[in-house]
Amino acid sequence: MTTTPTTAIRVADRHDIPTLAAMLVDAFLGTPDAAWLIPDPDERRHIYQRLCPAILTHAIVAGTVHTTDDHTGAAIWLPHTLAHTPDPHHSAWFARAAGPHTPRFARLAALLRRHAPHRPHTYLAYLGVTPDRQHRGVGTALLTHRHATCDTAGTPVHLVATSDAARRLYQRLGYHDTTPTPPRLPDDGPPVWPMWRQPRTHGRQRR
Repeated sequence: MTTTPTTAIRVADRHDIPTLAAMLVDAFLGTPDAAWLIPDPDERRHIYQRLCPAILTHAIVAGTVHTTDDHTGAAIWLPHTLAHTPDPHHSAWFARAAGPHTPRFARLAALLRRHAPHRPHTYLAYLGVTPDRQHRGVGTALLTHRHATCDTAGTPVHLVATSDAARRLYQRLGYHDTTPTPPRLPDDGPPVWPMWRQPRTHGRQRR
C-alpha cells in the first residue's frame, strides 16, 4: 500500500454534501453488496445518486461525517442506538428511492441489525474513498483519526466489512471478526464480516 504523506481530516457539513455524495457513488458502485442490491450497473448508479445525498444529510444531523480536505474520502459514524433502530420515516424514504430493489435493501438492513452487538459502541456505517485514491492511505487516515477519539473515550467500534479488501484493512487497524463464519446475503449473495475494535490505551488494547 502506498500512503499519502499527510491527509488532513475534518468534520463535514451540509456544504460538502454534493461533492461527497458524488464521490461515494463512485466509491460504492463496484462493491459486492451494491452489485447484489442492484444488479444493473446503470440503474445502480441512478439509485445511488439519490441515496447518497440523503445518507450524508442524515448522518451530518444525527452522527458525524469525517472527510479529507480534498473530498477524496469520507467516513460516516453513527451512535449505535440510532444505527440499529429502524426508523419508519427513513425507511419510507428509502423505499421510494430504491423502488423495486427495496426488499433487498431491507434484507441487508435486517442482516446488519441481527449481527449488531448490544454493547454500547460507535458504528461505522460507511467508509468510502474515490477509486483513483484507494489503497493510498486515505481510508486508514480517516479511521485512525476517529480511533484516537474512541481510544481516549474508551469507546469500542463496530462495523460490517463488505469485501475481502475492506476486511484486511480493518484487521490491520485492530478489528476482529465477531462471527466464526461470515454471514451471507440471501439468494446466493456475497459474504459480509461483522467486526469489532476494542479501544486502546497507551498503545495496548483494552481487555
